[in-house]
Amino acid sequence: MLKYLYYIRYFFYIMWNWNGRLALFTMYHEIRGESKYKLNTSRLNSLTGLAVTGNNLQHAEIYQGASYFLLENLFGHLRTLHQGKSFVDMGCGKGRALTVAAHYGFVYITGVDFARDLCREAEYNCKKLQTDFPAVHCRIICADAAEYRFEKEMDTIYFFNPFDQIVMAQVLKNLQESFYHHPRTLFVVYLNPQHKALFLKAGFEEVYYIQKMEFVEASILKKPVGV
Repeated sequence: MLKYLYYIRYFFYIMWNWNGRLALFTMYHEIRGESKYKLNTSRLNSLTGLAVTGNNLQHAEIYQGASYFLLENLFGHLRTLHQGKSFVDMGCGKGRALTVAAHYGFVYITGVDFARDLCREAEYNCKKLQTDFPAVHCRIICADAAEYRFEKEMDTIYFFNPFDQIVMAQVLKNLQESFYHHPRTLFVVYLNPQHKALFLKAGFEEVYYIQKMEFVEASILKKPVGV
């Protein structure tokens, strides 16, 4: 019953901030996706009052689960471009994207978030995920994204507009440093890509773009070795 209350609140949140048509579209995919992936990640969270790691709370966005419509569309297209096994969600929240990534063939899955309460929920979902996919290695790191250092195997990085341009610029700098020391083709899956220009300026190219009803949009960006 509580879950349906979250759905109702989510519906009115979208309708109030955007429009009723988008709210209906979102909730259809929300309910379908939560059932399909056996998750309970619909509850919105403003992050107010949560214990966080680091000093960038003022740069963070509200927790909101990513659109299942976009996740499935993007991961499906990504698999035609790239067969990598490593996936990193920067600002993973409760672990929704991590779960969907496992269903699309990713094996080494990492979620990074600075909110400890959200990390605990993501860890719970990781344990369920590893029961369904025994070969998957899933871990949650409670850390400030601006201070996180990417490992050399990490080649698919995911964002759902988790923070503002100040933090994103630092995260991109860290990613560029990793790329410099360990050259490999990088893919960035970016939902609601508010700071896409930072990546384009850093040598990434947009290889896929989708937009639905004006407000639902996402990109896949690629940086090959030698760029």
